[in-house]
Amino acid sequence: MKLLLKKLGGVDKTPFFLIQSKDLDENVTDFRSALDLLWPNSIIAYSVKTNSLPWILEWMNRHGVYAECVSDEEYELAQLAGFSEHNIVFNGPIKSRKKVLEAFEGNSYINIDSESEVGLFSQVECNDHVGIRINVDTRIFDPADVGYVEDGFRFGFSDLNGELERVIRQLGNKKLGLHMHVNSITRSVNVYKAIAAYTAGIIRKYELAPSYIDIGGGFFGGVPGKAKPTDYISAIKA
Repeated sequence: MKLLLKKLGGVDKTPFFLIQSKDLDENVTDFRSALDLLWPNSIIAYSVKTNSLPWILEWMNRHGVYAECVSDEEYELAQLAGFSEHNIVFNGPIKSRKKVLEAFEGNSYINIDSESEVGLFSQVECNDHVGIRINVDTRIFDPADVGYVEDGFRFGFSDLNGELERVIRQLGNKKLGLHMHVNSITRSVNVYKAIAAYTAGIIRKYELAPSYIDIGGGFFGGVPGKAKPTDYISAIKA
């Protein structure tokens, strides 16, 4: 989606976001068409933190896009914008216990991203909308694509140090979803191809049957000369 920041003439004027609704509609339609063609039964979720203007959230909800939230405040904002709990993906390491339980009861998609959440979900019978965030090994990427191979990623459970295996064993649920998120500086198709291959290796290694696979974010959308939705989905599917 393209959000254009334009400044009215003069230094005393206030900048504002000009949203091209036609471009917004085309971007969402193109991504949904690519998914319908190449990977049916898929969901598109909009990152609330990217731009949380109520108009955008309400527009996304009307057009069948889910809300991806990373805090209690974002979750509540999505609810105020009209999203049902079932149409919210709840990510991030700072979710409160109260809001996580509310999201669980409301059948939201919840991706576990902290030790406290592991303890919480080890005490309940997980439904098929609960997943684990994997800290992807940065060595699988071209450094030019991610920019900081040596530092690694901050969130999720790593397979390199045994954390991921421990969490899988502790939760004891082979139908848990898997969540991979990578901050790419190039948005290259190769990034998503590498994530998909890494995910397939994790599934084979631990003999998992994930209920869903959550891959994002930072896709190009509607940018001339750049990767298209079909390019991304084809790379992930391959």
